[in-house]
Amino acid sequence: MNNIIRGTIVVMLGLAASAQAADEKKEFCWYDGTKGVSYSLSRHVSPVVATAMQMWSDDMTDVTGAMPIRKDTRARVRIVQIDTDKEAIKDLKAAGIDVKTLKRQKDAFCIKATSHQLLVAGSDGRGTAYGILELSRLAGVSPWKWWADAQPEKRGRLTLPADFHTCQCPSVEYRGIFINDEDWSLQPWSWRTFSPAKPGLISATTYKQVFKLLMRLRANTIWPAMHESSTPFFLIPGAKEAADSCGIVIGTSHCEPMMRNNAGEWNTKERGAYNYITNKDAVQRYWTERLKDSRQYQNIYTIGMRGIHDGAMEGVGKNLDDQTAALQRVIDDQRLMLRQHVNRRVEQVPQQFVPYKEVLQVMENGLVVPDDVMLTWCDDNYGYLTRLSDSLQQKRTGGAGVYYHLSYWGRPHDYLWLSTTQPGLICNEMREAFDHNARRLWIANVHDLKTAAYDLELFLDMAWDINSVTPSTVFRHQLQWLCREFGQSAGSRLFPVMQEFYRLTAIRKPEFMGWTQVELDKKKYHRG
Repeated sequence: MNNIIRGTIVVMLGLAASAQAADEKKEFCWYDGTKGVSYSLSRHVSPVVATAMQMWSDDMTDVTGAMPIRKDTRARVRIVQIDTDKEAIKDLKAAGIDVKTLKRQKDAFCIKATSHQLLVAGSDGRGTAYGILELSRLAGVSPWKWWADAQPEKRGRLTLPADFHTCQCPSVEYRGIFINDEDWSLQPWSWRTFSPAKPGLISATTYKQVFKLLMRLRANTIWPAMHESSTPFFLIPGAKEAADSCGIVIGTSHCEPMMRNNAGEWNTKERGAYNYITNKDAVQRYWTERLKDSRQYQNIYTIGMRGIHDGAMEGVGKNLDDQTAALQRVIDDQRLMLRQHVNRRVEQVPQQFVPYKEVLQVMENGLVVPDDVMLTWCDDNYGYLTRLSDSLQQKRTGGAGVYYHLSYWGRPHDYLWLSTTQPGLICNEMREAFDHNARRLWIANVHDLKTAAYDLELFLDMAWDINSVTPSTVFRHQLQWLCREFGQSAGSRLFPVMQEFYRLTAIRKPEFMGWTQVELDKKKYHRG
């Protein structure tokens, strides 16, 4: 070979090697295609962290083909729960993580690449879990992996920019879902799949998968299924323990005070009428039983009272002043019960009051809702918020929340077949809610998780980071979601289809095509 040519090849190879070395300096590799990802973990962690670690281990096995390897020293990924691992704080500070700020925030995490390690630090158990599952997202794992069979692509190498650094914390304190109208899909699917001998049971197995999805979507709250056809949540073996293992806070809907599921738990033959005016002692015993059973868990207690079947409070007639006096009596008594059975400092107990339907008129008639109780506002059942906190209410120490419908069963018309709430509408209404200081609780009403997949993720993305989606970026959010779920090529082709779908369903929902009203025989109540 000619010496000039040989020399030229050597120089070119040298330049290529130098360029490769330069590129490698610009990135941090946390999986190099050989052994599984190595990691270390704080010695003492919350149960939710253990759950997240198992999920992440399964994710990494799917992505790399090898299980992660735990190492006490020289691990490529270091995971720290800072409220239980004081010894690691010095190292985190040295790496440039603002530990002081992180510690002040709930459910927060930071991920930072250093010269030799990828640091994942969570402010608490949930924050650490979200940080762990953020690694799964960075590796291309969809939150819908289990529910939609969205298996991730195999990767021979996992890298991040060498200066990668993200710190995230939630915009809304409590973020989650209300499983409602479940008898149309989720409930029959659940018991037929996991417990065919027990019709109506949404088992702890199903709930665990629901909770794990919420973890992946960085949500932390659920109002469980509550129709008559479903087994009440607190009567399901292992359900509450499953929630605790996933860091999920349990709440209840507007017609289910004091953690009770009236439709499934109040027995009129045994307890008499669900009437606080004529049967006060029986109703109080009923509430007290649940307070004693549930107080060791994380809960949001609904206060106030409505009828069993989502109707007006029984026994008070139509006089607004009488209704106000009766509901005031109920709330005052409930506060005493919470003080006695949950926490003497009742102001520290998370509570909500939902001014839904006729209850809003009662509140406006002079009802005194304690300042530390959050006001949970509702949409009109079709995605348009009808009321938010005024300037005075925005100063309440209890803050405010939103209960928002992505599906609905009731008058004047249901929509349970497809998820047709326009993304732009969700974006606009939830931004408006946030700007009116509704930042304590966001709950989306869904009857089926898969049906509502995109709308639900949009809703929860904004609950996690209110600035993650804006009117000018909502289309981009849709495109990115489609490409993540179906791949770049298919996602790009599906995007105009999704846009046209929402345009058409904005004109008229598919469920509204055949008739205009439903449930005209239900004079007494209708669903929310």
